[in-house]
Amino acid sequence: MIKGVRQGGNGKALSYLDTLVVPIIENTPHEEDLRDSMAEAMKKYPDAAGILVRRHGPDWEKAKTQAECLDYLFEISVKMKLAGLPTLLN
Repeated sequence: MIKGVRQGGNGKALSYLDTLVVPIIENTPHEEDLRDSMAEAMKKYPDAAGILVRRHGPDWEKAKTQAECLDYLFEISVKMKLAGLPTLLN
């Protein structure tokens, strides 16, 4: 599965020998207050494919399920586009 992760989210794909680094920042009472720590993490870890916010949102099992659902929907959307099918209902 590491081959599906890309540096910076859209760069070179990681390989078996690479180390996946996902920074974790502390949560804040208001999402807009995450801006500075998020920017700092992005500067410190420019190759990270994502950043986790500690104690924010669902537990990891629910987040994994959400990610898998989104991945499936995106894959189906691409296949529909390639087949010339609409992805939106009129």
